[in-house]
Amino acid sequence: MTELHPGGGLRLGGVDHIALVTWDPAATCDFYTRVLGLPLVHAITATGWLKEEFPDFVHFFFELGKGNYLAFFYFFGLPEEEPAGDLMHRSRHLAFHVDTEEEMLAWREKIKSHGVRVTHPMQHELLESIYFDDPNGIQLEIARPLRPFGDVDARDAELTLVALADVAGKADATVQDMWRRKAEIVRTHAGKENS
Repeated sequence: MTELHPGGGLRLGGVDHIALVTWDPAATCDFYTRVLGLPLVHAITATGWLKEEFPDFVHFFFELGKGNYLAFFYFFGLPEEEPAGDLMHRSRHLAFHVDTEEEMLAWREKIKSHGVRVTHPMQHELLESIYFDDPNGIQLEIARPLRPFGDVDARDAELTLVALADVAGKADATVQDMWRRKAEIVRTHAGKENS
């Protein structure tokens, strides 16, 4: 449900669905229903959409729980795209949430039992994750929080994004440039607070 912020204004009520593309609907349906246990709950079939050049398609939905869905398009007659390079493959991924280490390890064993390669758990800042691919080559992640995000994390994210916006797009900008800019912003704010 869309809610009002305490301070007024609208707030989105989470994710309804994420839509991806498959060229192998049978393997996709088998993987998400049998390996991950997601119910197939809806399918839209249509001849084109809005524009004449939009191909005929099937758009099918798996239920993730809590009102969230994962959907795939299958387009008739659309040639398969080249696989993404390794960096984009790892960057564009879908992460599922679990609460505990025990749940994450149980999922790892279940996924492995279906012959799917899955990484060992990896900790990165506030999350611990395992990674594996679906039949479309889409990287999936199961993640658990190591601790909840707090106000200090939100403040750090805000400072990071301000610094990033200041350096991104500049020729030869590096992450070190961003860290230096972030330090400048922190010093400026600290100076104002102490004056």
